[in-house]
Amino acid sequence: MLKPIARITLAAIALLLILIGLAWAVLAVPFFSGFRSALVSDLLTEQIGQPLLVNGDVSVAVGPTSRIRAKGVQIPSENLTEVDLAKLDSLDFDIDLLALLDGRLDLNNLFVDGLQVNLFVREDGATSFSEREMTSMAPGPSGSADAPDTSATQNRDTDAGQEGLLAFLKSRTVSLSNVGLVVDDEITGFEFAFLLDDFTLEQLDAGKTLKVSSTGMVNGQPFVLEGNYPESAPFETHAEFSSVSLSFDGAPAGSDYATGFTGQLDINVAGAGDLLDVLKLKRSFDGSGTLKAQIDNSSGGTKFSDLSAALELEEGQLISINGRIENATKLLGVDLTFDARLHGENNAPPRAKELSELKLTQISSRIITREDALELDGLVLSTNAFEQGLEKVGPVSIGQIRRTEEGTLALEDIFLQAGPEESPILVANGNIYNVLDLQDLDLEGRIDAPASLVLTGLDASAADAFGGVEAEFALDDSAGALALTKLQARAVDTDVWRMQANIHTGDVRALDDLRADFSLGIASGADFLRALGLEPVDTGAFAFDVSARGEAGGWSGDLGLAAGTSEVKSAVTAREENDRQVLRISMVSDDLVLSDLQNAVAGLRELGKIGQQSGSSENAATPDANEVALQPLVLPEASVADEVTKDTPAADDGENKTDTSAGDLTDFDSFLRNTDLYGRLEFKKIQGVQGITSLSSDFVSEGGKARLGPVKFSYGGGVFEFEANADAMENPKYVSLSGSTSGWTLGEILKEVNVDFDADGDLSGRFNVSGNLSSATVFLETMVGTAQIEMRNGQVATSLLELAGLGVFPWLFSEELRQGYTNVVCVDIPIDINGEGVSFDAVVAETESVQLVAKGSVDLKRDTVAVRAEPRPVGKPLARSAWPFDVTGKLSDPRFKLDIGGSRSVRADGADEMPADREPCRPDIFQLR
Repeated sequence: MLKPIARITLAAIALLLILIGLAWAVLAVPFFSGFRSALVSDLLTEQIGQPLLVNGDVSVAVGPTSRIRAKGVQIPSENLTEVDLAKLDSLDFDIDLLALLDGRLDLNNLFVDGLQVNLFVREDGATSFSEREMTSMAPGPSGSADAPDTSATQNRDTDAGQEGLLAFLKSRTVSLSNVGLVVDDEITGFEFAFLLDDFTLEQLDAGKTLKVSSTGMVNGQPFVLEGNYPESAPFETHAEFSSVSLSFDGAPAGSDYATGFTGQLDINVAGAGDLLDVLKLKRSFDGSGTLKAQIDNSSGGTKFSDLSAALELEEGQLISINGRIENATKLLGVDLTFDARLHGENNAPPRAKELSELKLTQISSRIITREDALELDGLVLSTNAFEQGLEKVGPVSIGQIRRTEEGTLALEDIFLQAGPEESPILVANGNIYNVLDLQDLDLEGRIDAPASLVLTGLDASAADAFGGVEAEFALDDSAGALALTKLQARAVDTDVWRMQANIHTGDVRALDDLRADFSLGIASGADFLRALGLEPVDTGAFAFDVSARGEAGGWSGDLGLAAGTSEVKSAVTAREENDRQVLRISMVSDDLVLSDLQNAVAGLRELGKIGQQSGSSENAATPDANEVALQPLVLPEASVADEVTKDTPAADDGENKTDTSAGDLTDFDSFLRNTDLYGRLEFKKIQGVQGITSLSSDFVSEGGKARLGPVKFSYGGGVFEFEANADAMENPKYVSLSGSTSGWTLGEILKEVNVDFDADGDLSGRFNVSGNLSSATVFLETMVGTAQIEMRNGQVATSLLELAGLGVFPWLFSEELRQGYTNVVCVDIPIDINGEGVSFDAVVAETESVQLVAKGSVDLKRDTVAVRAEPRPVGKPLARSAWPFDVTGKLSDPRFKLDIGGSRSVRADGADEMPADREPCRPDIFQLR
């Protein structure tokens, strides 16, 4: 009996040894490596709930708690076949063999080396991870709301196969080294590359507390993370990267994290530029900022209350946001106040005196959600010239916020509207591809507004008469500044005025695609002004039309202006020829009535009263003494004048006094240097001004040398013709003028200036002067040159000139005394101009019997005059002058002195014979031989 039992025992022992040997062989012999790898792959796949592959060797250290090491671990992405969700160089973990024999699988004390995790989001929305994997990691030791509260092991078993990799890791003690994590979202453009020296998940208090710690780099910046998450007690989180510090401390919303959590978020940014580096955005600014908010995640969404954020930039600008967001996940229940001060606290820009100085100084608004869209309620834009309240802008929606390949923050698919929700005035959509610099934007939309939006100051009845304005527009800043690239606008529902605009610029950096047409018409100026509540000036019909077309290498345009019965047409072409800009301009009118122009100016004066009437009301609010009452979008004339007066020191009476009233007339000298200009002006018929019947002129500028003229126009029976020349290359501030005039009648001129003196004669003149054209005053002060006035075939109703030149007795028997007037053979007045005044050496007035010769000077600047005149018989320059006279003293109050007894003249060379061919109106003394 014993022998069979012994044999059975020996057989059992042998079988056990064989099994142990086989088990050892399976766990240790290289031949079974593939089997071990497959076994561990299946084991871990079951634990994490998704495929896991072990491509390398698996080794086992057998014991009650065995240590298993697997190399070359791969977790393929479930959604992207070409991407691994994670790769591990090696994975070590403990397994309880006794628990395994009891049917319980318990893995713990994981150690991972060389982990690379890839969290990718493709442009089509495909991800390298599943939504289940990303939502399984909640603050706390267990991510399953339904996990039975028995033990840590049971929690781990419950998590396994239900919540994915994150839940599997967070309920175990895990230590990771040489960790790489890449988060790359192609939709938003943001990419975060974590290189972690270590990452540890520790289970404390028998698995009731999860401790997280890590150090490393994120996008090249230092990174530290510390967190403690007890199961049913307050938690703490602290993170730092670069100069950014973040803390989030809170507690479960209920007895555990199944119902969510609440906490206080605090972020301090010591260097905003460092934060931009972490986000891989361009350093558009630098500064410091804070963000504080109470976060509640217990009601199916994430609620931000008591939100307060402030960012102060390095140049003193301050941006602040305060309020709440009821559901940040779906962007619902937003109620925020936004305020941006765009200058230093004590460095506000000065009041703008002109449009080029206009700057945006502050933006403030309340941001709310209404019907699932953002709305700017009470948007106020403040500048250094005005403050404009836009009472309602919104709703505003943003389709996507993303980082571009160039490192800018972009807002795409923006939609906004302004005005009443049921009937918005403006609707627009577009993109801003560089929000931080407010650059790279495009926007297009539609305006449907009452005419009062364009014509400010209209009362209710006038607004109805003027109808409305419809427009489609497009804006972008592709050329470096915000530009209107398309506009189609028209006036509607009105008979008072017509307006049509159609502008398309294409690429604003080139004019090739420019197409612009604008037309404005008023059937009756009186009706137009009456509708505005102004004095109805009868300006007649008014029309203004302009068009421009871009061409290869240039552009061309036409302009038409009609007022009453007058019409002016102009044409302009500009293009590049031989590496120089060439501009050609013509302006032609067949019939120009000056009364039409006068009526148009009177109408414009009435238009200038818009906005002044309301300000004159006795009940109008009086602005603070330190403030300037401003109309929206309009610079106040009074305040600008006051600022100019205040900032400009009083000029003295000395040489430093400068008259700038005429403006700088030579600002265009650089234009003349680089542009060839050809102009033509021709008014064929001018009506309404006595004497002026026509006007024509040319203007030519080539190579920096400019010529205006000859300018020809008729006035009062006389004709003017002059020419102006300038050299912008050699002497840019100086201009020379030369010309002549003829056809004048002295009697008509005296009658026009209300001089009651009977005289007549044919006048003509010529001049040749030059001077500094910086201003009109400077030109007069620097003018040098000559001028000459002549008169022929004249008469004067007195014979006093004969008395002065012949003496008393010859005069008593003269024909001039008998007939009561004197025939004037000629008058010749040559003048030298020297800037301060004029001088003359030989002014001649000659009758048939007497020649008067005068010389002297007039100093306009010093208000002085010194003139000596000597009348003598014609042809007798050496005879005694009977009544010579002097004019001296102040020009404004001259002294007249008669030289009693007369005077004689002598030629220094002794010449005393008058030639037979004597020349009239040339001093006889100069003609002696």
